Amino acid sequence: MSVTRKFAHQGLRVLHQHAPGPLTAISLAVRAGARFDDRLPGIAHVSEHMLFQGTATMDQRELNHRAAELGGEHNADTGYETITLTFDVFNEDLDDALAMLAEQFYRTEVAEDRLNKERRVVLDELRGRQDDPTDRLHTRAWNAFFSGAIAHPICGTVKSLRSIGADDVRAFLHANFVHERSVLGVVGGCTIADVRRAVRRHFGEPARKAGPVPTVAAGRGGRLRCSGGNGQATVLAMMEVPADPAELIAVGLALDLVGSDPDSRLFQEIRERLGLGYDVSAHLDWGPDWAVASVSASAGRSAVSRLERAMDETLRRAAEGGFGDDEMKRARTKLRYRYASLGESRMDRALSLSEGTMSGFPLPHEAERMVARVTREAVEAAWRRTVGARRLWAISA
Repeated sequence: MSVTRKFAHQGLRVLHQHAPGPLTAISLAVRAGARFDDRLPGIAHVSEHMLFQGTATMDQRELNHRAAELGGEHNADTGYETITLTFDVFNEDLDDALAMLAEQFYRTEVAEDRLNKERRVVLDELRGRQDDPTDRLHTRAWNAFFSGAIAHPICGTVKSLRSIGADDVRAFLHANFVHERSVLGVVGGCTIADVRRAVRRHFGEPARKAGPVPTVAAGRGGRLRCSGGNGQATVLAMMEVPADPAELIAVGLALDLVGSDPDSRLFQEIRERLGLGYDVSAHLDWGPDWAVASVSASAGRSAVSRLERAMDETLRRAAEGGFGDDEMKRARTKLRYRYASLGESRMDRALSLSEGTMSGFPLPHEAERMVARVTREAVEAAWRRTVGARRLWAISA
């Protein structure tokens, strides 16, 4: 992995890695995700859409034509913690690309007609998710497992989306798009000197103070039942995890051993031994002060009780009996492969620099060293804590 160089400009944190070749990947992460929606769930996601609907100097068509002229991929994404703008361009176009991102960051315009159009787009997206029983289960479970700032869908609700006005989006962008809560990650053939010059040229507006960060609180555990569909059942277990990088790495290794890959215990139990499920998944989500491990599986509706029992027993047996040396070796190899794959993608590296720094997670090379050092005993202890923590069983049948 290349050396990571850092500097700050009027509160904006910038990280750069040199990667030989003709392309540069840029990721601008702003801590303005759905956590900051407040009374209008979905406004962060709507605001992300509006970043591409015109600025003070370019309308929607000009903005998108200019991005195409630079030849790169120009996109954005909204999570609970961040809205992240990305741009992948030729090295010589770094200055123009950062000029465009700065234009979106500082000078996005929110015209009522453009907002109405994008609202329809988001409403269609939301309705599509509501029609999916599995997605509906995950949404309801998430909203029950958490309380406070992230206890709602990133897309919002039909009611909240219809109540968002242009003034609301303008106020949201003004309050949250500030240097203090932004990190720029740049990976590519450009030099650190190139990045410094472009940042100083285009991100020079006076820094404004960020407001307080809304609080994330624990919700409920226990059981939650939802109506299903298509004759299928899904069982989801959500487990609370401390938002500590060392704990997250240990739990992540345990999830690799327990979860969804063909060599994992849950896959082998449900798919191979019992022949129950057609879909098994396991993943870890986190922010600076919250984290959750989720494991789910699907089967025929008549098998829902067997499915839940098999999942519970598999999670518990791993906590009680621990993991073997051969399992730990496989888990470390898989994580090494992921970090190696990350190193091959400029954009993935740029995202890890910006979003990882924003969330307080170690940089990839630091995390890789932590994976190499973590002991089997630490992984087993972390998994026992996870299985014994607050848990929500959500069942769709």
